[in-house]
Amino acid sequence: MERYALKISGPAGAGVMQAGETLSKALNRLGFFTLVYPEYPSRIRGGDNHIQIIFSQKPFLTPREKIDILLAFGKKNFEEHKGELKENGLGFESSEIGLEKIAEEIGNPLVINTAGLGFLWSVLGFKREILEEQVNKDFEDKPKVLDLNLKAVFQGFGLNQKESFKIETPKTKKEIENYSGNEILTKAILNADCRFASIYPMTPINSILTLLSDREIKLFRPEDEIAGIMAAIGASYAGKRSMVATSGGGFSLMVEGLGLAGMAEIPLVLVLGQRTGPSTGMATFSSQADLNFAINAGHGEFPRIVLTPGDAEELYRLGLEAFNLAERYQVPVILMTDKYLAENRLSILKDVLGKIKVKIDRGKLAEGKELDGYKRYEFSLDGISKRAFPGQTAFITNSYEHNEYGFSDDDSQNRQKMMEKRAKKLESLKGGFEIFGKKGAKTFLVGWGSTKEILLDLIDDFPQLGYLHFWRPWPFPKEVKTILKEAEKVIVIEGNFSGQLASLLEKETELKTEKILKDDGRPLFYHEIRERLRKAER
Repeated sequence: MERYALKISGPAGAGVMQAGETLSKALNRLGFFTLVYPEYPSRIRGGDNHIQIIFSQKPFLTPREKIDILLAFGKKNFEEHKGELKENGLGFESSEIGLEKIAEEIGNPLVINTAGLGFLWSVLGFKREILEEQVNKDFEDKPKVLDLNLKAVFQGFGLNQKESFKIETPKTKKEIENYSGNEILTKAILNADCRFASIYPMTPINSILTLLSDREIKLFRPEDEIAGIMAAIGASYAGKRSMVATSGGGFSLMVEGLGLAGMAEIPLVLVLGQRTGPSTGMATFSSQADLNFAINAGHGEFPRIVLTPGDAEELYRLGLEAFNLAERYQVPVILMTDKYLAENRLSILKDVLGKIKVKIDRGKLAEGKELDGYKRYEFSLDGISKRAFPGQTAFITNSYEHNEYGFSDDDSQNRQKMMEKRAKKLESLKGGFEIFGKKGAKTFLVGWGSTKEILLDLIDDFPQLGYLHFWRPWPFPKEVKTILKEAEKVIVIEGNFSGQLASLLEKETELKTEKILKDDGRPLFYHEIRERLRKAER
């Protein structure tokens, strides 16, 4: 099925991001699925912004190396990106097609982006009224600005006299919703009945802070990431579902707090939005280089769960489930996204998220007579003790090694029993992955997190392949070895330099793997992976 890729590029302040969002939502109105992939520099002002919009009647969409249409605001941006055009692609530079002139005539330079949208919409061959409906929606609270932008759309649309793509619109109109990954995750946080969120702003999780700011949740903006995780642990200890969100550098500061939650057996949900490192790295670009960090962070050994959602539905489901897992097993749960998944705008059929139901499970709670002589860390068959909250009874929660009552205890036998108790908690976890493609395939692709839709897109071209997607790589699912050992070739595809999942897979299964890796801050592009797969299949 045909997929089309457009790119809008321009200096910061030209409205590139807003134009991409409006265009994608207008395409959704026609029944197209869209993916919006933004790029912007790591600076407060200045620089250039770029946004790619991919659309199709097919839901699995990924960024493309080659584009069908380029609209550049300024000659510099046009020269920089014209090489990305397909052989029959169309490239337009704003001054040459008259967009600056329209903005000047209207009397507001800021409408140049909506004039550009009008022009692009005409090139695509769609009816102007659909785009105008979306512009009306975007500016409905700003009537003066709305009139100017509608005028810009009208005039921009009229600039195109000859260029037009012949694109078939969906025959069946589907109601499609359009969200960023962070918007979807925020919905999950709220619907999971999280009552406390502690977030120090850091790309790419910044917008979660903004999205939660006017909702019925206690939102804490700490002075630093250390205070942030400690506050979330405190809220959880007090009996409220809590979470903290950060990226690599912030997570580095939170590691001691992670160990506190692990030893004290306090539930905690930590959203880790990966970006390119180490240090500040490329702060506004994506990476999958923190898997080892998430699995191993903290001195000593303690159980934790690592979740790696790969698409909109999985992000929402695991966002809900993360809080259940944290409280059921009384462990830290690290939900990993990345800049790509967090900030891309993803489209899904209306009400899909509403149909995902995850019943709230607060785990084992002590009640009534169970509070008499209460042991916070009582030994049990599954390693999980019943929780109580301050005000119910007197008890000790301790970050030192402790006995069943919570009193510090460095006796060697007690230490051994407590280590075994904590380790036992996650033994009942099953699953953690999903299989796609051909059953019993000789070649299996393996990925995790945000590579999911890219690999789903690819197996359409390679129906002979199987594909295993990890949505919970840790604790590592033991069943994976049985599935993959029948394959002649296992190819792990991930967005980091060393092949972190591949190394984990080899360690846990003793199977050999091949790797397709990328760590330049950009996503794994469909065509580059397809070509490397073809070479691997020869």
